[in-house]
Amino acid sequence: MRVSLISPYPDITAFGVRAISAFLREKGVATRLIFLPDPLGDALTDEPDRYPSAVLDALAPLCADADLIGVSLMTNYADNAAQITRALRGRVTAPVLWGGVHPTIRPAECLEVADMVCLGDGEEAIFDVVRALADGRSVADIPNIWSRRPDGTVAQNPVRPLPPDLDAFPAPDWSHEDHHIWDGAVGLVPLTPAVTRRFLAGGTVSRLLGRVGYQTMTGRGCPHRCAYCVNDAIKSLYGAKGYLRWRSVAHVMAELEVARAAMPFIGYVWISDDAFFARPLGDIREFCRQYKARVGLPFSCLGSPATIARDKLDALVDAGLVYLQMGVQTGSPRIQALFNRQAMGNEKMLAAMAVINGYKDRLLPPSYDFILDTPYETLDDRLESVRFIAKIPKPFRLQPFSLVLYPGTKLAAMAAADGLLTDERRDVYTKSYTMRRPDYVNFLILLAKGGRFPAPLLTLCAAGPVARALGAKALEPLWRLAFAVAGPARRFLKRLLGRPA
Repeated sequence: MRVSLISPYPDITAFGVRAISAFLREKGVATRLIFLPDPLGDALTDEPDRYPSAVLDALAPLCADADLIGVSLMTNYADNAAQITRALRGRVTAPVLWGGVHPTIRPAECLEVADMVCLGDGEEAIFDVVRALADGRSVADIPNIWSRRPDGTVAQNPVRPLPPDLDAFPAPDWSHEDHHIWDGAVGLVPLTPAVTRRFLAGGTVSRLLGRVGYQTMTGRGCPHRCAYCVNDAIKSLYGAKGYLRWRSVAHVMAELEVARAAMPFIGYVWISDDAFFARPLGDIREFCRQYKARVGLPFSCLGSPATIARDKLDALVDAGLVYLQMGVQTGSPRIQALFNRQAMGNEKMLAAMAVINGYKDRLLPPSYDFILDTPYETLDDRLESVRFIAKIPKPFRLQPFSLVLYPGTKLAAMAAADGLLTDERRDVYTKSYTMRRPDYVNFLILLAKGGRFPAPLLTLCAAGPVARALGAKALEPLWRLAFAVAGPARRFLKRLLGRPA
């Protein structure tokens, strides 16, 4: 049996398809990985066709000998998956299975295009599909799998219990064996280590650190239930108990050693767990002990205000942590409650920031995430966020994102019920989280993004009377122009100063 696995994401890390490939290969199934990086990246558009016809023409032969074709997708890449699937119809005989976050949340919608969808963790379910196809059996009763029956009805199966032991799965497939990639004008070519190096070097954190990064995850799940996050929806599917799982330290170290041997150009490790600091202190200390001895590269990770702790940070910085990212999202207590983050209020966040700031001579400036353009925000809520930014100890960076009301989240359901989400295609499927509303308050956050804007001046600019005057409707064209000019000007200055754009 042979399975072709296709990733449309701009980031070729594509942890999901690599994990599926590794598991299937371990079970004796041949896999072919095909990376079709979205040419638009984060600059989404309402144009549903993302790929030139020549790319899809070259894709078909790579899928012609497959017994199953898998496509991984999140909501923003549903158009990609649909274009790929429709292009393969009539050219290949294998059924097309969609997996990933969006099929997990919207399986019936995805079955309008795909032959099958996989909900939740996919390794065991997809292997069961492969075995059923090999034996000529129906896939209609496989847990985690929804499929169209010959009579047009849909087989809707429940998810199986989450596998508790992540060490039972092999590390993601970075073998470069039968891996292919769309490399712009060059076309669809074999993905070699040299090509991988070039793509990984273009990542945001890689450019920030000036090193080629290798991204991995040491666990699955998240301890929090933020109302805007799809983790909460998936927890509701499975039940929260047992959702957060960790790989053993030894399992992670073995992966990193193999990756370094295969890709000696790796200059740092990016641990992309949603909340790496949620690991128990003993695990973190053991991780640090083995990491220093067996890997020894700089690394970065994510934390949350509820999990940042000095004893954990002590161990991690000593082991090579150089960069940290933390979610703040809002400085408004009212919106924190809306987001179900009231346990991570301003006092808790400032305490976590004070701990991080204590390592400013050994860490790069941390990045703090903010969510903008929430439909329930008032002007006062937004100004509270700006005033909170003025209290953050320097140095720091901000990563502001425009809220996308992803399907399955509590916030999306609430907004739809309240009439605030009426066009999902415009406001969700084709909306980029980088498309911030160009107004006065968001421009203040843009000015504060690098952490250098004087805090007293920022506080003054966020005063109610000032914000109401400068945010008046008559001045909206001014702020649209300011946003249009600010991006190119910032990139020009960074190039001039030799800093990552």
